[in-house]
Amino acid sequence: MKGKKIFVLTAVFTLLIIISTSASAKTLYVKEGGCTGEYGNLQEAINAAAEGDVILVCEGSTVENVIVNKSLDIIAKNPCINKTVITVLDPEHPVFHVISDSVNISGFTLKGANLTYGIYLDGVSENKISNNYFSGNWRSIVLKDSHENSLENNCLSNSDNGIWLESSGQNSIKNNKADSNRHYGFYLNASENNTLQNNCAFKGAIGIYMENSSGCRVIDSETSNNFYGIYLTGSGESLLENNTANSNEMYGIYLGNSNGSTLEGNIANSNKWGIYLDSSSNVLKNNTMSGNSRNFGAYTYHYTGEMNNTIDTSNTVDGKSIYYLVGVSNKTLDSDSNAGVVYCINCENITLKDLVLKNSSFGIYLYNTQNPLLEENNISNNEHGIYLGKCSVVTLRGNEVNSNEGDAFILSNCRNCLVEENNASNNMAGIWLCDISRDNILKENTVTYSSWCCIDLGDESCNNTLEGNTLSGAYEGIYLYGASEKNTLSNNTITASSYGLFTEGCGNNTISGNSISGNDVGISLNLNWTDGTNSSYNIIYDNYLNNSKNAEDYGTNTWNISKTEGENLVGGLYLGGNFWASPEGNGFSETASDEDGDMIADIPYNVTETNYDYLPLVFEKPVEKTENEDGKK
Repeated sequence: MKGKKIFVLTAVFTLLIIISTSASAKTLYVKEGGCTGEYGNLQEAINAAAEGDVILVCEGSTVENVIVNKSLDIIAKNPCINKTVITVLDPEHPVFHVISDSVNISGFTLKGANLTYGIYLDGVSENKISNNYFSGNWRSIVLKDSHENSLENNCLSNSDNGIWLESSGQNSIKNNKADSNRHYGFYLNASENNTLQNNCAFKGAIGIYMENSSGCRVIDSETSNNFYGIYLTGSGESLLENNTANSNEMYGIYLGNSNGSTLEGNIANSNKWGIYLDSSSNVLKNNTMSGNSRNFGAYTYHYTGEMNNTIDTSNTVDGKSIYYLVGVSNKTLDSDSNAGVVYCINCENITLKDLVLKNSSFGIYLYNTQNPLLEENNISNNEHGIYLGKCSVVTLRGNEVNSNEGDAFILSNCRNCLVEENNASNNMAGIWLCDISRDNILKENTVTYSSWCCIDLGDESCNNTLEGNTLSGAYEGIYLYGASEKNTLSNNTITASSYGLFTEGCGNNTISGNSISGNDVGISLNLNWTDGTNSSYNIIYDNYLNNSKNAEDYGTNTWNISKTEGENLVGGLYLGGNFWASPEGNGFSETASDEDGDMIADIPYNVTETNYDYLPLVFEKPVEKTENEDGKK
């Protein structure tokens, strides 16, 4: 009620100023309802008016479309909502179509233009649209090729869109309220250097949307309970200052390809994402993000553009500082740093230790960073845990990375990294090597309860070593795809998954010494379903297999090496093929004969109709106990 009184007083004050400053102009009266006046409708008065005249419209309702082709002040005598109402006559044309400069329209309730606009400023400038109410329109106020206009104190509700600008710059849009519009509260396309101040947008698809609209200022505005709060794309060198973006279903504030923008003093709480950047050369200061599913995010895991933003520690996530380091060397962040999320871009010799990082897009994000150490960090409830892009000589040791929506660890185009003794559970995937990640070692990690896979190698990720990892509870324990070849998979334990090891068009890998049991399928060497490439020329030996189905082989692979002295996986004295068990205890290796006692079966094992293990392993058989003539055993 207090806000409504202020709105009405403002409108009345504006009316008095207009009348007092237009003493030389003629005032024309339009009668509505029972009011007396010279003209029966607004268009008659406009046609009769001269440039600079004032038209006062009495309280009441009318149905018409109005074309304003002169510089006029068109004022409703009673500016309260639903007191001076104009409903569109032809819904394919605007209620007000303004084709003249220096027009002032104030105090009306405009309805029903559900195929077009409430007010349309068409190639004009220095107009003022203020203190109007809009509902049931396709777009409430539209500016096209219109500049240096003022839109103030308007209420825009229950329409498809609120305020819509196309190719219109240097306009002032202040103190407007867009509520319950189906699509956009405020929409700017190819409209530069506009100022949006003290506006609010609630309960729409997007509160404030700017596309290819550089140099705009969004200040002291609120966007809440929308799908997106403030969304900029291709709108660089913009200023977002002291805005509140809360309780939006997706982003509070999003910048895509909007380089050189400044975000200062904004609050983004209780959204899915608080503030998210897909832009560079931005400056962020004193922004607060709290209670979001993902407080802060910058870049996806395939982003390769510039990332040189200036983001200082005055920016916080759940009360903890954002560390966004660019070109920094020889720095350590530990628990005393109060870090909430860490980005390192083009850095060297960085140590991140004992950090607790939650509720952002990434807990740790490293790009083009050499020789860092990430040790004993606890990272949970992020979109992804730890991301390394184009990094080398990285050590990740003893980290707990749990309950993240996506991957626990992502290594993209990385070389010579050591990932060891980490624990990852309840993530979508555990450790992902992609984008030609080579010569890395994944050793003695424990990855459990991944909804997709525990470890996956893709996109020509070759010459990697996976050794001594414990993997369980996934769709795939280890997944190889995208021509990932010449990898060594040894001494891993894989259990309780749909597939222990699944390869898709990948060859020349060595798979040995693994214990693969309790899975639906132990090893599946499959086709690349896109181009039909076989998984061929892999060597599989000295593995313990005890699964519902131990093997699938759709390529040409080798399931044993030559008989070689050396202890095998089940304690025999020779390396050769694999041990083929079954959950029922009657697998081939559990029942096969071994007349010479070398713990290698006397006959080959048919892996498939065309692939054989020629030297399958067996257990040493216990000596049978017999009774002598005295009945003694």
